[in-house]
Amino acid sequence: MTALAAEVPTPEISHEHGSRTITALEGAWAAIRARHPEVPHVLMITGTGQSRTGITWGHFGERRWTVETEEGTVAGRTHELFAGGELLSLGGLRTMQTLLHEAAHALAHVRGIKDTSSGHRYHNRRFVELAEELGLAGPASPVPTHGFNACTITDITAQRYAAVISELDAARLPYVHHPLAAVLGQGTRPTAGGEGTTEGGEAPEPGGEGEGQQPGGDAPKEPKKRPTRFLVICECIERDEDGTPKLGRDGKPKPGRAVQVSRKSWEFGGSDGGMMCGRCNQPFRKANPDA
Repeated sequence: MTALAAEVPTPEISHEHGSRTITALEGAWAAIRARHPEVPHVLMITGTGQSRTGITWGHFGERRWTVETEEGTVAGRTHELFAGGELLSLGGLRTMQTLLHEAAHALAHVRGIKDTSSGHRYHNRRFVELAEELGLAGPASPVPTHGFNACTITDITAQRYAAVISELDAARLPYVHHPLAAVLGQGTRPTAGGEGTTEGGEAPEPGGEGEGQQPGGDAPKEPKKRPTRFLVICECIERDEDGTPKLGRDGKPKPGRAVQVSRKSWEFGGSDGGMMCGRCNQPFRKANPDA
């Protein structure tokens, strides 16, 4: 180190980041409970939400932590609420949205409502009802794997929690940088990115793979490549013995025919596949238009 370099002052950095972050998140959760007392108390934790499958913004874990009395006996168990460090990079509004999302899961636990399936990944209509009760707006239709997961905070709800959202933004909480976080999470907080040095003065090393998404997590996945095979359907409808159309989970009639084809075979017939059903005399179309 040169004499000149030794004279450059090192800016003092607070080392109370953990307690400051948890305190801010606990304050936001308390604001939710003030309006919805049925939402339970939680033990708030944070950390990176990165995994092999994407970014976990948050998750609610039932009765994960054991609480002891002053005498050392078990007093009971309490719930866990995780808020990802990547979430904090998105600003107070997006953070509040995730906390309300996880509060809906917590409320489902309290009321004994099964709001998810498929390993807690698929969010059903019962989850949407709880989310809307807390001030979120449910999506118009479900998506594969996650169902009705993408509930968003409404303008009215944002106004109700305006003071809390402003406090989260003003706190400028530390966050975990991820280049896709702002794109996937649709955040509003402008951040400085991941450049710079750690508090110890050394360059940060690349982060490793995470544990994987937690049950009930509000975690959109990174975009995947288009599948090489997909389902195509026609206008045929599956019916009961009395002729009544059978309905799927989305409330729409179940297709009577669903055929898996390769992308190569489909595109051989043109952009629309060029396949006709001999029963209904209508063309086949992709079951998932994005496939």
